[in-house]
Amino acid sequence: MDPMLEEFREAIADLSFSAPVIPLVSNVTGRLADAETVCSPEYWVEHVRSAVRFADGVRALADYGVGTYLELAPDAVLSAMVGDCLPGGSAAESVVVPSLRREGDEPRALMTAIAQLYVAGVPIDFGALFGGAVPPAHLPDLPTYAFQRVHYWLHDTPPASPQGPATASDDTDARFWAAVEREDLGSVAEALELADGEDDRAALDAVGGALGVLSDWRRKRGEKSAADRLRYQVTWKPLPGAASGVPNGTWLVVLPYGCQDDDYAARVVPALNRQGLRTTTLRLDGAETADRTALAETLRSALADHEDIGGVLSLLALDQRIRTGSATLTEGVAATLTLVQALGDLGSSGSVGSASSLSSGHRLYCATRGAVSVGAADGLIAPEQAAVWGLGLAVALEQPDRWGALVDLPEVFDDRAARALLGALADPGDEDQLAIRTTGAFVRRLRSHPLPTDVAKPEWRPRGTVLVTGGTEGLGRHAARWLAGAGAEHLVLTVQSDPEAPHVVALRDELSDQGAKVTVCPADLTDRDAVERLLTGPAAYPELSGVVHTADLARVAQADATGAAELAETLAAKVDGLLHLDALLADRDLDLFVVFSSVASVWGGGGQGLIGAANAQLDALIERRRARGLAATSVAWGVIDGFGVAADATAQEQLRRRGVLPMAPEAAMAALTHAVRHDDTLVAVADIDWSAFVPAFTSLRPSPLIADLPGVQEIVDSLRPDDATDESASEFLRDLAGASDAERERALMKVVRENTALALGHSGVEAVKPQRAFQEMGFDSLAAVNLRNTLGAALGTQLPATLVFDYPTPTALVEYLRTELLGDQGEDEITEADEEEIRRVLAAVPLSRFREAGVLDALRSLARTDAAAPDGSGSSADEELDLIDGMDIAGLVQRAFDGTQL
Repeated sequence: MDPMLEEFREAIADLSFSAPVIPLVSNVTGRLADAETVCSPEYWVEHVRSAVRFADGVRALADYGVGTYLELAPDAVLSAMVGDCLPGGSAAESVVVPSLRREGDEPRALMTAIAQLYVAGVPIDFGALFGGAVPPAHLPDLPTYAFQRVHYWLHDTPPASPQGPATASDDTDARFWAAVEREDLGSVAEALELADGEDDRAALDAVGGALGVLSDWRRKRGEKSAADRLRYQVTWKPLPGAASGVPNGTWLVVLPYGCQDDDYAARVVPALNRQGLRTTTLRLDGAETADRTALAETLRSALADHEDIGGVLSLLALDQRIRTGSATLTEGVAATLTLVQALGDLGSSGSVGSASSLSSGHRLYCATRGAVSVGAADGLIAPEQAAVWGLGLAVALEQPDRWGALVDLPEVFDDRAARALLGALADPGDEDQLAIRTTGAFVRRLRSHPLPTDVAKPEWRPRGTVLVTGGTEGLGRHAARWLAGAGAEHLVLTVQSDPEAPHVVALRDELSDQGAKVTVCPADLTDRDAVERLLTGPAAYPELSGVVHTADLARVAQADATGAAELAETLAAKVDGLLHLDALLADRDLDLFVVFSSVASVWGGGGQGLIGAANAQLDALIERRRARGLAATSVAWGVIDGFGVAADATAQEQLRRRGVLPMAPEAAMAALTHAVRHDDTLVAVADIDWSAFVPAFTSLRPSPLIADLPGVQEIVDSLRPDDATDESASEFLRDLAGASDAERERALMKVVRENTALALGHSGVEAVKPQRAFQEMGFDSLAAVNLRNTLGAALGTQLPATLVFDYPTPTALVEYLRTELLGDQGEDEITEADEEEIRRVLAAVPLSRFREAGVLDALRSLARTDAAAPDGSGSSADEELDLIDGMDIAGLVQRAFDGTQL
């Protein structure tokens, strides 16, 4: 700078200087500058030549309480340095905003800076910003809810509907019907262009007279539309195409403990053999069905004798002996759970509990007999075995690599049934829920179940006494309010806790205020004697006209991480009470017998195996009760706001991202009214956004169950990968192989963070921190398998289902992927270019950083060794630091750490 100082002094000599209107910190002194100094030309000459005391200036600003820093410069160089200059904790609490970016769009960068400052609390003159030559912008108010660290800005223009953009006609219609619903005659007349004159008087009178009828019609139509959207039903249809053929390979057929040659299960194998299937059988003993480790070893031995295993067919569910200590859990259902776990343990080097994937030849097909009904003429004879269906729906989602299908067998298994079964197993396509009957194979489907329009149903009113089990807790409280609001004369609410607890007393008073007599009775519904005393003892209720069995229970557990004891406990809580009520009230002519089930028994869910099993058995018992000509309705609830998993805000948000929308309790009770009024047997009530639900649900495995719902198949087709996806993965791997270690890590971290954000439903990768555990981000089994699938597709490789559990952070996962995709290639290789780069970076590191990192003493020790005088004399500490400053820092660091990773 020296050669230009004199010329610069002359150039500024005639300028007029004014005192700054805001405090100014000098880059010359690093302190607050006084007005007289900065108004001197000599100050600015010195400013050119002197060292820039940037760090001192930033610290001075911090001392004055500055917390927001705006850089006015063509790039963000200084912004990156501010944090290093700030003392201690003030760096984390400060906001540093660059006004421009070297490669960025300038207006966008400036607007971004203004937005950052505004959010940080800096007042912005928006009139100056948007005024002048351009029209003033419209500034919408911020939403009144608390931010969840993501900003959602609303647009003035409404989004287009799925049917297309809104039209003026749509808007006019909406305003007209809104006026009708308000019974606003003036607005309706205006929409119909009726004037308040003599000519239109008759028309106005007619419209006014009909307005109430129109309003009531519109309200009922809206209620029906809302109800239709929530209602679903399971149906069965013939397996598309003629199922024929024989599956390849040898099939391992697992027979129940104690199975005799003349038992149904034993007769299945010869029938299959006669049709050409090669089988090997495994008859279990009692110890193996209770111990997954022992069963895994038995399976290992059985499978080792055959190299061409085509699949595993389990007939364990056919064992209907009730397990000791339980009223509802059969030995067959418990053994099926153990078999699922043991098959998973086969691929884990003997370690029980792993979920390692199995070969396709080890896929498990679980058979039941009469656990489902495919039509009115098809009797359901084994509701206990339906628990296997609820369990299997969850296992299919949790462990798609080991699961084959659920297959229900006919009451008589003859050669025709054997041919139908083999045809379904030989070429099932994606079908994994089948029923074999004498007329062929059927597959399970979910369909919309709108309210009938051609049947006029009277308004439903409860009469006499209605029993509500669990009526003081959870959803039972809403059921009690629903009944009281519908006109119930007497409500009997069972409770397992203190009947005089404050919340129970408050509910009792609330229901009494609605005009209902209320009796609260302690009762353990798992105890048949207690239920009998409730119904037939001295306090019996001869006017009992209805039962609502809520059996409210939320329990989440992976099939691999649970056992028969937990399964028995869940079945007892959900099913035992129903069995006792059904048996003890079999001779009563009830108007109402409703049980609360769950969609876990309809389409399943990760971690929902126990609940799915219990509710599937609950549904089957209701279906059998209805077949006996008795009142029976099961409502399989989806997610209800404030209950179960939806009681947690974080879990509720995850459900929303997956398309599972919490229903308001009032909407749920309205749906319950419809189910009772229209005498449904089995109905699922859930609010599902299928456009969001389908991608998550089918990413684990295809699901023909939902394929017949309107619009679902189009969504599935749009998600199918194409050749471009495979080519993209191949290109990524080629680029990865030719990149440096640092570039590989960056590329892999990018793809991991992007797919993690996708699995969690985030709009960007900002919420995915490299060192944060996946489980802390909200991962469950469904999200974990989603990540495995999308990441595997992006990389063109097969990845284990337990990916996020084995490698719990993005950083750990990146290291695994690097080794998995590239082996040890380049792990310890340091090229000449790498070494030069490392030396360049380390040579620029201030010695204070090595002191902070705790390695300075090691460097000084090495420096003493390298610089020792020939006579053996040492050197002073200052001399050692000088030596370090001028020596091969990279070499010293390498020796200090003895080759370990810094």
